Amino acid sequence: MPSEMCLSIQEMLTGHRLCQSKSHKDAILAALNQQRNDGILCDVILVAEEQRFHAHKAVLAACSDYFRAMFSLCMVESVAEEVSLHGVTSLGLKQALDFAYTGQILLEPGVVQDVLAAGSHLQLLELLKLCSHYLIQELTSFNYLDLYKLADLFNLTLLEEAVVNFLVKHLSDLLKNHPEEVMALPYRLLREVLKSDRLTSLSEEEIWQLAARWLEHGCRYQYMDELLQYIRFGLMDVDTLHAVALSHPLVKASETATSFINESLEYHQSIYAQPIWQTIRTRPRFQSETLYIVGGKKREICKVKDLRYFNPVNQENVHIAGISNWSELSQMPVGRSHHCAAVMGDFLFVAGGEVEHPTGRTCAVRTACRYDPRNNSWTEIAPMKNCREHFVLGALGECLYAVGGRNELRQVLPTVERYCTKKNKWSFVQSFDRSLSCHAGCVADGLLWISGGVTNTAQYQNRLTVFDPSQGIVKCG
Repeated sequence: MPSEMCLSIQEMLTGHRLCQSKSHKDAILAALNQQRNDGILCDVILVAEEQRFHAHKAVLAACSDYFRAMFSLCMVESVAEEVSLHGVTSLGLKQALDFAYTGQILLEPGVVQDVLAAGSHLQLLELLKLCSHYLIQELTSFNYLDLYKLADLFNLTLLEEAVVNFLVKHLSDLLKNHPEEVMALPYRLLREVLKSDRLTSLSEEEIWQLAARWLEHGCRYQYMDELLQYIRFGLMDVDTLHAVALSHPLVKASETATSFINESLEYHQSIYAQPIWQTIRTRPRFQSETLYIVGGKKREICKVKDLRYFNPVNQENVHIAGISNWSELSQMPVGRSHHCAAVMGDFLFVAGGEVEHPTGRTCAVRTACRYDPRNNSWTEIAPMKNCREHFVLGALGECLYAVGGRNELRQVLPTVERYCTKKNKWSFVQSFDRSLSCHAGCVADGLLWISGGVTNTAQYQNRLTVFDPSQGIVKCG
Protein backbone atom coordinates (compact mmCIF):
# COMPACT_ATOMS: atom_id res chain seq x y z
CA MET A 1 0.00 0.00 0.00
CA PRO A 2 2.71 2.63 0.79
CA SER A 3 4.51 1.87 -2.49
CA GLU A 4 1.25 2.31 -4.40
CA MET A 5 0.69 5.65 -2.60
CA CYS A 6 4.28 6.71 -3.44
CA LEU A 7 3.79 5.92 -7.12
CA SER A 8 0.52 7.78 -7.09
CA ILE A 9 2.20 10.92 -5.69
CA GLN A 10 5.02 10.73 -8.25
CA GLU A 11 2.48 10.54 -11.01
CA MET A 12 0.58 13.56 -9.71
CA LEU A 13 3.62 15.82 -9.06
CA THR A 14 5.79 16.72 -12.05
CA GLY A 15 7.40 20.09 -11.23
CA HIS A 16 10.99 20.79 -10.08
CA ARG A 17 11.29 23.79 -7.76
CA LEU A 18 14.09 25.18 -5.61
CA CYS A 19 12.68 25.75 -2.14
CA GLN A 20 14.62 28.10 0.09
CA SER A 21 14.33 29.17 3.72
CA LYS A 22 14.82 32.86 4.38
CA SER A 23 15.65 32.34 8.05
CA HIS A 24 17.90 29.26 7.94
CA LYS A 25 21.25 31.03 7.44
CA ASP A 26 20.59 33.57 10.17
CA ALA A 27 19.37 30.86 12.52
CA ILE A 28 22.52 28.76 11.98
CA LEU A 29 24.81 31.72 12.60
CA ALA A 30 22.82 32.70 15.68
CA ALA A 31 23.08 29.14 17.03
CA LEU A 32 26.86 29.10 16.45
CA ASN A 33 27.15 32.44 18.22
CA GLN A 34 25.20 31.07 21.18
CA GLN A 35 27.53 28.04 21.30
CA ARG A 36 30.48 30.46 21.32
CA ASN A 37 29.01 32.46 24.18
CA ASP A 38 28.24 29.27 26.14
CA GLY A 39 31.65 27.76 25.37
CA ILE A 40 30.22 24.51 23.98
CA LEU A 41 31.05 22.63 20.76
CA CYS A 42 33.91 25.09 20.08
CA ASP A 43 37.22 23.73 18.79
CA VAL A 44 39.67 26.59 19.40
CA ILE A 45 40.40 29.24 22.02
CA LEU A 46 41.89 32.56 20.92
CA VAL A 47 44.00 34.49 23.45
CA ALA A 48 44.74 38.22 23.35
CA GLU A 49 46.18 40.17 26.30
CA GLU A 50 45.57 37.09 28.51
CA GLN A 51 41.85 37.08 27.73
CA ARG A 52 40.45 33.86 26.25
CA PHE A 53 37.71 33.66 23.59
CA HIS A 54 36.00 30.46 22.41
CA ALA A 55 35.39 30.08 18.68
CA HIS A 56 34.84 27.65 15.81
CA LYS A 57 37.69 27.18 13.33
CA ALA A 58 35.23 26.75 10.45
CA VAL A 59 33.54 30.10 11.17
CA LEU A 60 36.87 31.90 11.51
CA ALA A 61 38.25 30.39 8.30
CA ALA A 62 35.07 31.25 6.41
CA CYS A 63 35.45 35.00 6.99
CA SER A 64 39.24 35.43 7.19
CA ASP A 65 42.08 34.37 4.90
CA TYR A 66 44.38 34.74 7.92
CA PHE A 67 42.52 32.02 9.85
CA ARG A 68 41.97 29.89 6.73
CA ALA A 69 45.73 29.70 6.22
CA MET A 70 46.37 29.13 9.93
CA PHE A 71 43.98 26.19 10.23
CA SER A 72 44.43 24.51 6.83
CA LEU A 73 48.14 24.74 5.92
CA CYS A 74 49.56 22.33 8.51
CA MET A 75 50.72 25.10 10.79
CA VAL A 76 51.30 24.44 14.47
CA GLU A 77 48.12 26.37 15.29
CA SER A 78 46.01 24.03 13.15
CA VAL A 79 46.08 21.37 15.86
CA ALA A 80 46.46 23.63 18.90
CA GLU A 81 43.58 24.03 21.32
CA GLU A 82 44.70 27.58 22.18
CA VAL A 83 46.13 30.19 19.80
CA SER A 84 47.77 33.35 21.13
CA LEU A 85 47.32 36.38 18.90
CA HIS A 86 49.87 39.20 19.02
CA GLY A 87 49.25 42.61 17.49
CA VAL A 88 45.59 42.75 18.50
CA THR A 89 44.02 43.94 21.73
CA SER A 90 41.45 41.95 23.66
CA LEU A 91 38.90 44.69 22.93
CA GLY A 92 39.66 44.56 19.23
CA LEU A 93 39.48 40.76 19.14
CA LYS A 94 36.15 40.70 20.98
CA GLN A 95 34.64 43.18 18.53
CA ALA A 96 36.06 41.25 15.57
CA LEU A 97 34.60 37.96 16.81
CA ASP A 98 31.23 39.57 17.48
CA PHE A 99 31.22 40.78 13.87
CA ALA A 100 32.31 37.39 12.51
CA TYR A 101 29.34 35.69 14.19
CA THR A 102 26.66 38.39 13.77
CA GLY A 103 27.66 40.49 10.75
CA GLN A 104 27.19 43.69 12.73
CA ILE A 105 29.22 45.88 15.04
CA LEU A 106 28.69 48.97 17.19
CA LEU A 107 31.47 51.41 16.35
CA GLU A 108 32.39 54.40 18.49
CA PRO A 109 35.47 56.59 18.90
CA GLY A 110 36.81 54.57 21.84
CA VAL A 111 36.97 51.25 20.00
CA VAL A 112 37.45 51.99 16.30
CA GLN A 113 41.25 51.96 16.33
CA ASP A 114 41.34 48.62 18.19
CA VAL A 115 38.83 47.22 15.69
CA LEU A 116 40.89 48.51 12.75
CA ALA A 117 44.04 46.90 14.13
CA ALA A 118 42.23 43.59 14.67
CA GLY A 119 40.47 43.68 11.31
CA SER A 120 43.70 44.46 9.50
CA HIS A 121 45.77 41.84 11.34
CA LEU A 122 43.13 39.12 10.95
CA GLN A 123 42.24 40.13 7.37
CA LEU A 124 38.55 40.69 8.06
CA LEU A 125 37.91 42.72 4.92
CA GLU A 126 34.18 43.29 5.45
CA LEU A 127 34.89 44.62 8.93
CA LEU A 128 37.46 47.04 7.53
CA LYS A 129 34.92 48.22 4.98
CA LEU A 130 32.38 48.96 7.72
CA CYS A 131 35.03 50.86 9.67
CA SER A 132 35.80 52.90 6.56
CA HIS A 133 32.14 53.84 6.10
CA TYR A 134 31.90 54.83 9.76
CA LEU A 135 34.98 57.04 9.55
CA ILE A 136 33.81 58.63 6.29
CA GLN A 137 30.65 59.74 8.05
CA GLU A 138 32.78 61.28 10.81
CA LEU A 139 35.04 63.18 8.36
CA THR A 140 35.39 66.92 9.15
CA SER A 141 37.84 69.77 8.62
CA PHE A 142 39.24 69.06 12.10
CA ASN A 143 40.11 65.39 11.64
CA TYR A 144 40.66 64.84 7.91
CA LEU A 145 44.44 64.64 8.25
CA ASP A 146 44.31 62.16 11.14
CA LEU A 147 41.80 60.02 9.26
CA TYR A 148 44.07 60.07 6.21
CA LYS A 149 46.91 58.75 8.37
CA LEU A 150 44.61 55.96 9.59
CA ALA A 151 43.66 55.17 6.00
CA ASP A 152 47.32 55.02 5.03
CA LEU A 153 48.25 52.87 8.05
CA PHE A 154 45.52 50.27 7.50
CA ASN A 155 45.27 50.55 3.70
CA LEU A 156 41.68 51.80 3.74
CA THR A 157 41.18 52.77 0.11
CA LEU A 158 37.59 53.98 0.53
CA LEU A 159 38.53 56.28 3.40
CA GLU A 160 41.58 57.59 1.54
CA GLU A 161 39.43 58.45 -1.48
CA ALA A 162 36.91 60.18 0.79
CA VAL A 163 39.62 62.35 2.35
CA VAL A 164 40.90 63.29 -1.11
CA ASN A 165 37.37 64.21 -2.23
CA PHE A 166 36.84 66.21 0.96
CA LEU A 167 40.01 68.20 0.34
CA VAL A 168 39.17 68.75 -3.31
CA LYS A 169 35.84 70.23 -2.25
CA HIS A 170 37.13 72.33 0.66
CA LEU A 171 40.69 73.20 -0.40
CA SER A 172 39.90 76.84 -1.11
CA ASP A 173 38.40 77.37 2.37
CA LEU A 174 41.20 75.49 4.09
CA LEU A 175 43.81 77.50 2.23
CA LYS A 176 42.12 80.70 3.29
CA ASN A 177 41.45 79.83 6.95
CA HIS A 178 44.15 77.25 7.80
CA PRO A 179 47.04 77.66 5.34
CA GLU A 180 49.49 76.06 7.77
CA GLU A 181 47.48 72.81 7.63
CA VAL A 182 47.60 72.79 3.85
CA MET A 183 51.37 73.27 3.96
CA ALA A 184 51.58 70.21 6.25
CA LEU A 185 49.74 67.88 3.86
CA PRO A 186 51.62 64.65 3.06
CA TYR A 187 52.95 64.50 -0.49
CA ARG A 188 50.74 61.59 -1.58
CA LEU A 189 47.62 63.35 -0.38
CA LEU A 190 48.45 66.65 -2.07
CA ARG A 191 49.34 64.82 -5.29
CA GLU A 192 45.96 63.07 -5.43
CA VAL A 193 44.17 66.36 -4.78
CA LEU A 194 46.05 68.15 -7.58
CA LYS A 195 45.34 65.24 -9.96
CA SER A 196 41.58 65.53 -9.47
CA ASP A 197 39.44 66.76 -12.36
CA ARG A 198 36.98 68.12 -9.76
CA LEU A 199 39.41 70.64 -8.23
CA THR A 200 37.47 73.68 -9.42
CA SER A 201 37.45 75.87 -6.31
CA LEU A 202 40.85 77.35 -7.28
CA SER A 203 42.07 78.75 -10.57
CA GLU A 204 45.00 76.95 -12.19
CA GLU A 205 47.26 79.87 -11.31
CA GLU A 206 46.24 79.52 -7.64
CA ILE A 207 46.89 75.76 -7.84
CA TRP A 208 50.37 76.50 -9.19
CA GLN A 209 51.02 78.99 -6.37
CA LEU A 210 49.88 76.43 -3.80
CA ALA A 211 52.20 73.77 -5.24
CA ALA A 212 55.13 76.20 -5.31
CA ARG A 213 54.57 77.25 -1.69
CA TRP A 214 54.27 73.62 -0.58
CA LEU A 215 57.53 72.69 -2.32
CA GLU A 216 59.37 75.62 -0.76
CA HIS A 217 57.92 74.88 2.68
CA GLY A 218 60.46 72.55 4.25
CA CYS A 219 62.51 72.40 1.03
CA ARG A 220 60.59 69.49 -0.51
CA TYR A 221 62.23 69.93 -3.90
CA GLN A 222 62.67 66.16 -4.36
CA TYR A 223 58.96 66.06 -5.25
CA MET A 224 59.05 68.98 -7.67
CA ASP A 225 59.25 67.26 -11.05
CA GLU A 226 56.49 64.77 -10.26
CA LEU A 227 54.18 67.25 -8.56
CA LEU A 228 54.41 69.87 -11.31
CA GLN A 229 53.12 67.44 -13.93
CA TYR A 230 49.70 67.68 -12.24
CA ILE A 231 49.56 71.46 -12.68
CA ARG A 232 47.49 72.10 -15.79
CA PHE A 233 49.59 74.89 -17.25
CA GLY A 234 47.56 74.72 -20.46
CA LEU A 235 44.55 76.11 -18.54
CA MET A 236 46.45 79.34 -17.76
CA ASP A 237 46.33 82.16 -20.30
CA VAL A 238 49.43 83.31 -22.14
CA ASP A 239 50.03 86.39 -19.96
CA THR A 240 49.91 84.28 -16.79
CA LEU A 241 52.29 81.72 -18.28
CA HIS A 242 54.80 84.44 -19.17
CA ALA A 243 54.49 85.92 -15.67
CA VAL A 244 55.06 82.51 -14.05
CA ALA A 245 58.03 81.75 -16.30
CA LEU A 246 59.72 85.08 -15.67
CA SER A 247 59.01 85.59 -12.00
CA HIS A 248 59.32 82.29 -10.18
CA PRO A 249 62.71 80.81 -9.29
CA LEU A 250 61.27 77.26 -9.30
CA VAL A 251 60.64 77.49 -13.02
CA LYS A 252 64.10 78.83 -13.70
CA ALA A 253 65.67 76.05 -11.62
CA SER A 254 63.65 73.19 -13.09
CA GLU A 255 63.98 71.91 -16.64
CA THR A 256 60.71 70.03 -16.16
CA ALA A 257 58.82 73.18 -15.20
CA THR A 258 60.37 75.09 -18.10
CA SER A 259 59.34 72.37 -20.55
CA PHE A 260 55.76 72.41 -19.22
CA ILE A 261 55.58 76.21 -19.63
CA ASN A 262 56.96 76.04 -23.18
CA GLU A 263 54.59 73.19 -24.03
CA SER A 264 51.64 75.28 -22.88
CA LEU A 265 52.79 78.39 -24.76
CA GLU A 266 53.06 76.33 -27.94
CA TYR A 267 49.61 74.89 -27.24
CA HIS A 268 48.13 78.40 -27.08
CA GLN A 269 49.91 79.46 -30.27
CA SER A 270 48.47 76.51 -32.24
CA ILE A 271 44.86 77.60 -31.79
CA TYR A 272 43.16 75.33 -34.32
CA ALA A 273 45.20 72.22 -33.50
CA GLN A 274 44.40 72.40 -29.77
CA PRO A 275 41.71 69.67 -29.85
CA ILE A 276 44.28 67.06 -30.95
CA TRP A 277 47.04 68.32 -28.63
CA GLN A 278 45.26 67.37 -25.44
CA THR A 279 47.31 66.16 -22.46
CA ILE A 280 46.71 65.87 -18.75
CA ARG A 281 47.95 69.49 -18.50
CA THR A 282 45.28 70.86 -20.85
CA ARG A 283 42.26 68.84 -19.75
CA PRO A 284 39.57 71.05 -18.14
CA ARG A 285 38.60 70.52 -14.53
CA PHE A 286 34.89 69.85 -14.06
CA GLN A 287 32.78 68.69 -11.16
CA SER A 288 31.07 66.05 -13.31
CA GLU A 289 30.00 65.12 -16.81
CA THR A 290 28.11 68.15 -18.11
CA LEU A 291 25.18 68.39 -20.50
CA TYR A 292 25.17 71.31 -22.96
CA ILE A 293 22.44 72.73 -25.20
CA VAL A 294 23.35 75.23 -27.90
CA GLY A 295 21.31 77.36 -30.31
CA GLY A 296 17.90 76.42 -31.66
CA LYS A 297 14.61 78.28 -31.85
CA LYS A 298 12.43 80.08 -29.33
CA ARG A 299 8.88 81.23 -29.83
CA GLU A 300 9.72 84.88 -29.29
CA ILE A 301 13.09 84.73 -31.09
CA CYS A 302 13.60 82.90 -34.37
CA LYS A 303 17.25 81.88 -33.82
CA VAL A 304 19.15 81.91 -30.55
CA LYS A 305 22.85 82.12 -29.68
CA ASP A 306 22.45 80.63 -26.22
CA LEU A 307 24.80 78.04 -24.78
CA ARG A 308 23.53 76.53 -21.54
CA TYR A 309 24.73 73.70 -19.36
CA PHE A 310 23.22 71.42 -16.76
CA ASN A 311 25.56 70.16 -14.04
CA PRO A 312 23.80 67.68 -11.75
CA VAL A 313 26.49 67.92 -9.03
CA ASN A 314 25.34 71.42 -8.15
CA GLN A 315 21.63 70.65 -8.29
CA GLU A 316 19.59 69.66 -5.26
CA ASN A 317 16.84 68.09 -7.36
CA VAL A 318 18.65 66.45 -10.24
CA HIS A 319 15.51 64.72 -11.49
CA ILE A 320 13.84 68.08 -12.22
CA ALA A 321 15.66 69.58 -15.18
CA GLY A 322 13.64 72.78 -15.13
CA ILE A 323 14.73 76.08 -16.63
CA SER A 324 16.15 77.21 -13.27
CA ASN A 325 18.61 74.33 -13.32
CA TRP A 326 20.30 75.45 -16.54
CA SER A 327 23.11 77.99 -16.35
CA GLU A 328 24.14 80.31 -19.17
CA LEU A 329 27.57 80.44 -20.76
CA SER A 330 29.12 82.60 -23.45
CA GLN A 331 26.85 82.91 -26.50
CA MET A 332 27.66 81.70 -30.01
CA PRO A 333 28.81 84.38 -32.47
CA VAL A 334 25.63 83.86 -34.52
CA GLY A 335 22.25 82.45 -33.60
CA ARG A 336 21.32 79.33 -35.55
CA SER A 337 19.00 76.34 -35.65
CA HIS A 338 19.04 72.95 -37.43
CA HIS A 339 22.81 72.91 -36.92
CA CYS A 340 25.04 70.05 -35.79
CA ALA A 341 27.40 69.71 -32.85
CA ALA A 342 30.28 67.38 -32.05
CA VAL A 343 32.92 67.08 -29.33
CA MET A 344 36.63 66.60 -29.97
CA GLY A 345 39.40 66.98 -27.42
CA ASP A 346 37.02 68.55 -24.86
CA PHE A 347 36.04 71.28 -27.37
CA LEU A 348 32.46 71.72 -28.60
CA PHE A 349 32.19 72.24 -32.38
CA VAL A 350 29.06 73.74 -33.98
CA ALA A 351 28.68 73.78 -37.75
CA GLY A 352 26.14 74.77 -40.38
CA GLY A 353 22.49 75.16 -39.61
CA GLU A 354 20.01 77.84 -40.54
CA VAL A 355 20.51 81.53 -39.74
CA GLU A 356 18.29 84.56 -40.12
CA HIS A 357 19.52 87.40 -42.32
CA PRO A 358 18.69 91.08 -41.67
CA THR A 359 16.08 90.88 -44.41
CA GLY A 360 14.23 88.25 -42.39
CA ARG A 361 15.08 85.48 -44.85
CA THR A 362 16.49 82.26 -43.41
CA CYS A 363 18.82 79.86 -45.17
CA ALA A 364 21.51 77.26 -44.56
CA VAL A 365 25.06 78.43 -43.88
CA ARG A 366 28.56 76.94 -44.06
CA THR A 367 30.01 78.76 -41.05
CA ALA A 368 31.40 76.85 -38.07
CA CYS A 369 32.74 77.71 -34.63
CA ARG A 370 34.32 76.06 -31.61
CA TYR A 371 33.62 76.50 -27.90
CA ASP A 372 36.44 76.24 -25.33
CA PRO A 373 35.16 75.37 -21.82
CA ARG A 374 38.58 76.26 -20.34
CA ASN A 375 37.95 79.98 -20.79
CA ASN A 376 34.26 80.06 -21.79
CA SER A 377 34.97 81.49 -25.25
CA TRP A 378 34.09 80.87 -28.90
CA THR A 379 36.47 80.79 -31.87
CA GLU A 380 35.42 80.93 -35.53
CA ILE A 381 36.91 78.10 -37.60
CA ALA A 382 37.07 77.67 -41.37
CA PRO A 383 33.65 77.43 -43.08
CA MET A 384 32.54 74.20 -44.74
CA LYS A 385 32.62 73.79 -48.54
CA ASN A 386 28.83 73.41 -48.64
CA CYS A 387 26.11 75.20 -46.77
CA ARG A 388 24.35 72.56 -44.68
CA GLU A 389 21.34 72.11 -42.45
CA HIS A 390 19.62 68.91 -41.32
CA PHE A 391 22.91 67.00 -41.70
CA VAL A 392 25.18 64.90 -39.48
CA LEU A 393 28.48 65.96 -37.90
CA GLY A 394 30.76 63.38 -36.30
CA ALA A 395 34.23 63.42 -34.71
CA LEU A 396 36.45 60.56 -35.86
CA GLY A 397 40.09 60.49 -34.83
CA GLU A 398 41.61 63.91 -35.48
CA CYS A 399 38.91 65.06 -37.93
CA LEU A 400 35.28 66.13 -38.16
CA TYR A 401 33.01 64.72 -40.89
CA ALA A 402 29.93 66.54 -42.22
CA VAL A 403 27.50 64.28 -44.07
CA GLY A 404 24.64 65.22 -46.38
CA GLY A 405 21.98 67.77 -45.44
CA ARG A 406 20.32 70.57 -47.40
CA ASN A 407 22.08 73.62 -48.83
CA GLU A 408 20.99 77.27 -49.06
CA LEU A 409 18.76 76.40 -52.06
CA ARG A 410 17.05 73.59 -50.14
CA GLN A 411 18.79 71.05 -52.36
CA VAL A 412 19.57 67.71 -50.70
CA LEU A 413 23.29 66.86 -50.75
CA PRO A 414 25.18 63.58 -51.18
CA THR A 415 28.54 65.13 -50.29
CA VAL A 416 30.77 64.35 -47.33
CA GLU A 417 33.52 66.70 -46.19
CA ARG A 418 36.26 66.43 -43.61
CA TYR A 419 37.66 69.12 -41.31
CA CYS A 420 41.37 68.90 -40.48
CA THR A 421 42.12 70.66 -37.20
CA LYS A 422 45.84 71.02 -37.93
CA LYS A 423 45.20 72.91 -41.18
CA ASN A 424 41.88 74.49 -40.17
CA LYS A 425 40.55 73.36 -43.52
CA TRP A 426 37.59 71.44 -44.94
CA SER A 427 37.95 69.11 -47.93
CA PHE A 428 35.60 66.78 -49.79
CA VAL A 429 35.91 63.01 -49.37
CA GLN A 430 33.92 60.21 -51.03
CA SER A 431 30.25 61.14 -51.38
CA PHE A 432 27.31 58.92 -50.57
CA ASP A 433 25.57 57.08 -53.40
CA ARG A 434 22.49 59.24 -52.93
CA SER A 435 21.52 62.62 -51.55
CA LEU A 436 20.34 62.56 -47.94
CA SER A 437 19.00 64.96 -45.31
CA CYS A 438 17.18 64.74 -41.98
CA HIS A 439 19.09 61.53 -41.23
CA ALA A 440 20.42 60.34 -37.88
CA GLY A 441 24.06 59.61 -37.15
CA CYS A 442 26.48 58.61 -34.43
CA VAL A 443 30.09 57.58 -33.95
CA ALA A 444 30.84 54.11 -32.60
CA ASP A 445 33.85 51.78 -32.88
CA GLY A 446 35.76 54.31 -34.97
CA LEU A 447 33.01 54.41 -37.63
CA LEU A 448 30.34 56.96 -38.55
CA TRP A 449 26.93 55.30 -38.69
CA ILE A 450 24.10 56.95 -40.67
CA SER A 451 20.49 55.76 -40.63
CA GLY A 452 17.22 56.85 -42.18
CA GLY A 453 16.78 60.26 -43.79
CA VAL A 454 15.04 61.70 -46.85
CA THR A 455 16.41 61.75 -50.41
CA ASN A 456 16.17 64.56 -52.97
CA THR A 457 13.07 62.84 -54.36
CA ALA A 458 11.36 62.97 -50.94
CA GLN A 459 11.77 59.24 -50.38
CA TYR A 460 12.19 58.17 -46.75
CA GLN A 461 15.05 55.74 -46.21
CA ASN A 462 15.38 52.69 -43.96
CA ARG A 463 19.04 51.97 -44.76
CA LEU A 464 21.96 51.88 -42.34
CA THR A 465 25.12 53.32 -43.90
CA VAL A 466 28.62 53.15 -42.43
CA PHE A 467 31.47 55.51 -43.24
CA ASP A 468 34.96 54.17 -42.51
CA PRO A 469 37.48 57.05 -42.39
CA SER A 470 40.50 54.74 -42.39
CA GLN A 471 39.55 53.40 -45.82
CA GLY A 472 37.54 56.40 -46.99
CA ILE A 473 34.66 54.23 -48.13
CA VAL A 474 30.93 54.01 -47.59
CA LYS A 475 29.27 50.67 -46.87
CA CYS A 476 25.53 50.15 -47.09
CA GLY A 477 23.59 47.71 -44.97
